[in-house]
Amino acid sequence: MSKLLEVKDICKYYVHKDGWMPGKRVVALEPLSFSLNRGETLAIMGETGSGKSTIAKLIAGAERPSGGDIFLNGQAMSSMSDQQRCRHVRMIFQDSLRSLNPQITVGKQLCEPLIFNSQLNHEEQKQRVHEVLRKVGLLPDHFHFYPHMLASGQQQRVCIARAIVLEPQIVVADEAFVALDPSIRAQIINLILDLQEDMGISFIFVSHSAEIVKHVSDKILIMHRGKMIEFGTTKALINHPEEQLTKTLLHSEHKYKVPLHSTTKE
Repeated sequence: MSKLLEVKDICKYYVHKDGWMPGKRVVALEPLSFSLNRGETLAIMGETGSGKSTIAKLIAGAERPSGGDIFLNGQAMSSMSDQQRCRHVRMIFQDSLRSLNPQITVGKQLCEPLIFNSQLNHEEQKQRVHEVLRKVGLLPDHFHFYPHMLASGQQQRVCIARAIVLEPQIVVADEAFVALDPSIRAQIINLILDLQEDMGISFIFVSHSAEIVKHVSDKILIMHRGKMIEFGTTKALINHPEEQLTKTLLHSEHKYKVPLHSTTKE
């Protein structure tokens, strides 16, 4: 596999501008490095506040690192335009309904990325959106629906469609399935696996679910208080974890069993 993403010494800190300690620097993410090959899935795990979502936002371009850089196909993402980053890296958010505009139809929301990031004409945009709706298990008629007219699983399918409509190289999902009913969650995760096989997309999952992580990921990154404490293949970390936190996260018991596809990534 060829290297797609390379993260080199990225860090993130914030500076208080007011309050009791103006000018104080708060470190959200200490320097870390890792890489991801084309077609692979990386899972990022850790306790609340460990820096998982910060990494996701930096890779997706929602925030800029305070130091270091992220390389996509060898090109520094800091040298890319917003349009380039938007085409190559897309994001699926945790709350599907809140991430959709309630006043705009599904079709218009899926056309928006194409309007700003492609050369397709209006008719070609509609065709592309209809194709993507079918890919995520929705009907062409859903083009005319508003978000509130859809069930939660369908709303999340729309968010996935929006993420893949530009045929990106990487999709980042930040706890995107935690709010779904377990059976719906299984359907969505299996859809992600099917899309990855069909389109060759690399995925980055921020997740608390050991069961899902074991099933979908090729590599796992473990975070603790803004530091990367362990990184390796899923098989290696499951069978030979070095850190106690890794053992706790990957071998914790869960109330619900998720009926995923029988084939687990090796």
